[in-house]
Amino acid sequence: MANERQRHEEKNRKHTQVILDSLPYRIMVVNMDKTIDTVNQTFIKEFGLKNKNIRGKRCYEIRYGLNRPCKESRNICNLEDRIEEIRKEGIFSTIEDFTDENGETRFNVITIAPIFDENGKIVQILEASRDVTERIRLEHDAQQSNAFLQNVIQSAVDGIVVVDTKGNVLIFNEGMEKLTGYSADDIISSGHITSFYDIDTAKENMKRMRSDKYGPLGKLNPTSMIITTKENEEIPVTLTASIIHSIEGKEIGSVGVFTDMREILQMRKDLEEAHLQLVQSEKIASVGRMAAGVAHEINNPLSGILIYAELLRDNLKNDPQNLSDAQEIIDQTLRCKKIVAELLEFSRQTVGNVTSFHLEDMIDKSLNILVNQALFQDIEVKRNIAPKMPVMAGDMGQLQQVFTNLFINAADAIDGKGDISIIARFDNDKDLFFVTVSDTGPGIPEELREKIFDIFFSTKPVGKGTGLGLSISQNIVKLHGGRISVECPSRGGTSFVIELPLGFIGQPVEEPVFVGLDDE
Repeated sequence: MANERQRHEEKNRKHTQVILDSLPYRIMVVNMDKTIDTVNQTFIKEFGLKNKNIRGKRCYEIRYGLNRPCKESRNICNLEDRIEEIRKEGIFSTIEDFTDENGETRFNVITIAPIFDENGKIVQILEASRDVTERIRLEHDAQQSNAFLQNVIQSAVDGIVVVDTKGNVLIFNEGMEKLTGYSADDIISSGHITSFYDIDTAKENMKRMRSDKYGPLGKLNPTSMIITTKENEEIPVTLTASIIHSIEGKEIGSVGVFTDMREILQMRKDLEEAHLQLVQSEKIASVGRMAAGVAHEINNPLSGILIYAELLRDNLKNDPQNLSDAQEIIDQTLRCKKIVAELLEFSRQTVGNVTSFHLEDMIDKSLNILVNQALFQDIEVKRNIAPKMPVMAGDMGQLQQVFTNLFINAADAIDGKGDISIIARFDNDKDLFFVTVSDTGPGIPEELREKIFDIFFSTKPVGKGTGLGLSISQNIVKLHGGRISVECPSRGGTSFVIELPLGFIGQPVEEPVFVGLDDE
């Protein structure tokens, strides 16, 4: 009977051993006295034991190659240090690192389970272990790659957004936070792509990505669109997007890169304006050169016409009808001479006689010429000139011409009835004089404000204005290193603002275009 039982137990042991040997894990069963009861073939093979009879050997000798217990070698002993945890939890699992014979760090995943007798007493422990070094390294590499990818996404200047197929935001980088004003936490936790992205536009872009008519299939070529910030500000952007697929090829989301176009568009606008200014400057310079030549050529014939017209008028004193015609010839000839004089003034490319003077004196002289004229009889001129302004340098005659022209324009704008305001001050920080000439007239239509400094452009009726006044004024101010601009407040009226520098340096004289023609 005893032999039968022994044979049965031996059969069970062999069957159990077959099962253990088939497992890919290293299996070791240890008695409570730290002797090995059994190990499987995986254990023998991986530890290079060459089928030695290791039953009864100490676990720390076979398992760790130690000549004394783990505790004495300052290592953890599973039997002594973890027995209570095993008894309570029933199982224990951990990852341990160690240094192999080549000095490389390797990792083992170790799972320990108790073996009980029929009385529920722990009589053995089973240790299953497996080398997971490659898996740990792969996970580490994946973590590093993921961290690198996250750093790339977060450090990108452009906004980057990743969404799932329902439009829920999964990634919202710092560039997108700055662009929209939303925080990543707000958008990812409770927001949606429609928080900043028009849903109809989103659907249209997804439709384009699913078609090969607008670029590579699954991708969206750079597309201009508008996004909305947290403060409801609309921002022009360029969107580049791609559909994200799973390993199985299923569509799982999309990624979009948003490039802020405000600075680029502003640069384009500035370049266009600079180009237009350059073209305008070239046009004005060309007209100025031509005007100088034409003015010189026609001045003498005009003088002759004027002399003979005056002689004709003197001979027609007894003929009122023809006398009136002769006077009209004289008036129109004088008008032509005035235009010629203005063309000569416009063609001047340098400042004339540079002197030092007080801005207030120059403004007063310009006003004194006009205030006694009939056009100014019903106009109230309000002066607000800052005291103790420094002395400025420039051609007082040219600048006086500028302000005289502005005062006359203001009087014409209010049709001789209303207020003209003159405000002058000096900015010590910028070393600039600021003079504002305002009227209470109807203002200048918005569509005409960019044209008023163009040569020959005038809002006055035909025969009343030549369109040279503001062009000449702008030219004179620029030659003095300043600038002139126009403002039309919503309340009405027009204000011309002139900026002039304190330290004026004259510009070099240009060579005459028409050689051989003397200035008159």
